[in-house]
Amino acid sequence: MNSWWVPALACFLLWGVSRFFPKLAVNHIDPNSALTAEIAGELLVVLVVLANVGFRPTFDLKGTSYALLAGIFGGLGVYAYLLGAQRGNVSQLVAVSALYPVVTVLLGLFLLGEAVTTKQIVGMVFAFLAILLVAT
Repeated sequence: MNSWWVPALACFLLWGVSRFFPKLAVNHIDPNSALTAEIAGELLVVLVVLANVGFRPTFDLKGTSYALLAGIFGGLGVYAYLLGAQRGNVSQLVAVSALYPVVTVLLGLFLLGEAVTTKQIVGMVFAFLAILLVAT
């Protein structure tokens, strides 16, 4: 098994569980408060990671800037997700929001020149159709 499989599967499970809790949160608090609490939870993870590197993370202006942009876009995405969770069913919301890898694949293809095989394209089409079926 390739070395990226274990972290990928962990990500799959952790993100799957993490997108269930916002619905429970917005049943009791508003999305602004839920976002604040969710980010506070992420800060706990950051503290553990920082402790693991002796509170001396690597700094590079370009790399750090991209990471900050990832955080900004991710945070805005979480906020949009919380608004959706407040207004709809989590089962439909997560199905539609789960299409985000298509955006990432297209950015990788067009901006980084990464190759996409026919098999991967067919898989994305089937995933898109499956998610549409679940979401409607």
